[in-house]
Amino acid sequence: MNDAASPPDRVSSTRRRLLKLAMLAPPAVALSALPGCSQPEQVDGTFLQPWLEHLSWTASDWQRSMKLARRAGCRQLVLQWAGILGGEEGDWQLSDTSLALLFKAADGAGIDVRVGLPFEHAWWQAIGGDDAQLRAFFSGSLQRARDWLQQSRLPLRNRFAGWYLPYELEQYHWTSPARLQWLRDWLHGLQEATRQHGGDCAISTYYSRLPGNSKLTALWAYLLEELELRPMVQDGVGAAGEANLHALEPLLAMFRQRGIGFDVIVELFHQHPDTIGDGSDFKAESADFNRVKRQLQWARDSGADNILAYALEPWLTQGSPKARALRRRWNL
Repeated sequence: MNDAASPPDRVSSTRRRLLKLAMLAPPAVALSALPGCSQPEQVDGTFLQPWLEHLSWTASDWQRSMKLARRAGCRQLVLQWAGILGGEEGDWQLSDTSLALLFKAADGAGIDVRVGLPFEHAWWQAIGGDDAQLRAFFSGSLQRARDWLQQSRLPLRNRFAGWYLPYELEQYHWTSPARLQWLRDWLHGLQEATRQHGGDCAISTYYSRLPGNSKLTALWAYLLEELELRPMVQDGVGAAGEANLHALEPLLAMFRQRGIGFDVIVELFHQHPDTIGDGSDFKAESADFNRVKRQLQWARDSGADNILAYALEPWLTQGSPKARALRRRWNL
């Protein structure tokens, strides 16, 4: 099957953009624990998705964010990317100063940091394009990643905990044997580059709702024949609803059967239906606590090594009524 004419999967691209909009909202006031209360739910880690706005964060901003994460139980943070190439705002990266402030705040809170490589926005066009476009992306992005890793000093920082590949894998766009092989070769190159520069690498995966005969389990079985990636499984509930958890069970069963360590990502937002149908009319809000509790129970039963929240910032820190309600129920 040729994916050149297939519709783009809007689930993850929309999630990125809606989270950016949420970041533009004013943060809630500083959070303090309720006296005499213990936290009913905790997570092992959270994501932080940086945007240009984070370049202006002060030491106190980073400290506030890390303290909140620690109070929620987090021992690790996944910095989703160190910058973006080819986005609407042009190329940008977190400055050395911003990264130094982040790592210092994380160290003070006792949180390890897994750093995402710069994200290349052309990924979305490449996976929906023809074979030549996909191969060109793989070649160019791999070389740029190698160059960036060669220059990075982040592995020398205290609390550095490895790398994250900011490209989410689903089953829909990887149906042909050729594209599967190109994907595995590309990931192998990234894996080797990260291994040479300070650590292992993880990557997120999710179940695509786009119709097709391909299986997420088959994709990962193929990839893990030669790769040593750490899968991070998005539960997809924020966009697809709780029924999405059932679609992930074959993948998790395969991981458990083969003894493959993995993490699960619990989504703390609720995405409203797209009334236009092309992914441009996206709206989201913080999730209901009872729904999150069910997700966390599923996560604890999944066999995952770690439960990560997507994400404390902004879905617990906004000033919206839903976020305030979530904080109250979380005792934050």
